[in-house]
Amino acid sequence: MKLEFLSKSVDYVGGEPYKTRVVLGNSEGAIYPVFFDPDFISKESGELFKLALDKIFFVNFPDKAETDKFNQIDEQLEKNKKAGEANKQKVEDVATLTDVLISLAITRDGGMEQSAYAKVAAIIKPLIKDKRYFNNDIVSMPYPLDTNPKWAQGTATIFKFQMQQSEGYTYQNQTVAEMLQKGVLTIVMPKIE
Repeated sequence: MKLEFLSKSVDYVGGEPYKTRVVLGNSEGAIYPVFFDPDFISKESGELFKLALDKIFFVNFPDKAETDKFNQIDEQLEKNKKAGEANKQKVEDVATLTDVLISLAITRDGGMEQSAYAKVAAIIKPLIKDKRYFNNDIVSMPYPLDTNPKWAQGTATIFKFQMQQSEGYTYQNQTVAEMLQKGVLTIVMPKIE
């Protein structure tokens, strides 16, 4: 028995819309009305047909309908998982590209212009406690010294780790000034005029 969409209408009680009636039928003359809330009348016939079939299916075959719903949910979860993995890869790619561009920017001969430097310093990550850093890793932190009249204390400043290639440095909340004094960090300054 293949059902087809026959009609849609609104039933009224006391002059007020009561239910949307969707009538399905087959070639043998069977008629099967399915009822929805009154505002469903504004939906397209194709959408109402699918909703009516789902409702009939769920009422007459509840176990199968429930299994199908769970299968649909599982499929959607799998799609979401794949989309999440793709997005994660894109974020990693952007982070890698950003690191390359930052490395190019800070090695510019003569230093960056101050406005470009400020933008680059704003996107570089600060020191992270317990993170292990290696030679040439870059961080951005407030300038710790008050000895440079052209570069105020607290200004976002780019710092570069400097050590042997085989060495590393684990940050444990030391001050930037202390790290500079030990020679672990060097300052990457902009072009100052």
